[in-house]
Amino acid sequence: MKPDTTDIILEPQDLDVLQACFDALRRKSGLINDEVLAATIAARMIELYQTGIRDPRELSERVML
Repeated sequence: MKPDTTDIILEPQDLDVLQACFDALRRKSGLINDEVLAATIAARMIELYQTGIRDPRELSERVML
């Protein structure tokens, strides 16, 4: 059973990291013009972040798998 990470509170600095990573991924890939796809990728990025992955490069790589 996978641990519940939904109760992890994201602080403003966490959101800054996630936003910067998301924006860079969006610029780099050009694949996130669709709002549904963008929301899916953002949700996956948050999920990965909550599991402890904090490195923006690793987040980008894993979210695009």
